[in-house]
Amino acid sequence: MSRIKFGKKKTVFKGKIFNILHQDIVLPSGKKGVFEYCERFPSVSVLAFNDKDELLLIKEYRHGYKKNVWFLPGGRMDKPGDTPKKAILREMREEAGYRAKKLKLLFTKAPSNTLIWDIFVFVAKDLVYDPLPNEEGEDSHAVFVPFEEAAQMALDGTIDNEFISYDIIRLDYMLKHGEFKW
Repeated sequence: MSRIKFGKKKTVFKGKIFNILHQDIVLPSGKKGVFEYCERFPSVSVLAFNDKDELLLIKEYRHGYKKNVWFLPGGRMDKPGDTPKKAILREMREEAGYRAKKLKLLFTKAPSNTLIWDIFVFVAKDLVYDPLPNEEGEDSHAVFVPFEEAAQMALDGTIDNEFISYDIIRLDYMLKHGEFKW
């Protein structure tokens, strides 16, 4: 049990993608300090499979990486009335052009104690081509990759994003150990 005394969290910066919060603290010695947090909208991501058990990946130019990178379909839950399921079904259609007849929540994760960000990771199958327009400025295309190849891409660093790599590796592990069932 922490003996640190915590004040209320206050937003000191409000942005489109994230907010910065400060929280005054008093340490057991009496010394005062501030904890800082980054807060993001909850996000959704999906490991979606076609009828050949190939994984749907997105190849997209990302300014932060300054190159094309591999991603899973996904995005922010930032629309009024969004639920994880509504958001992932919309994002799949916007980014990849598909909706899923079968969708199952695989897990929820929060990356760290200073990054307030819930990520809902789904698995989908029985895909139907049903596109929505991409968000303005997005330059991406969908590619189906054999799942074993996608898992190798996650392991060897071809997929740069560690969150995406983790999701693929974790599902691969769960499938190999019988921990995932439709």
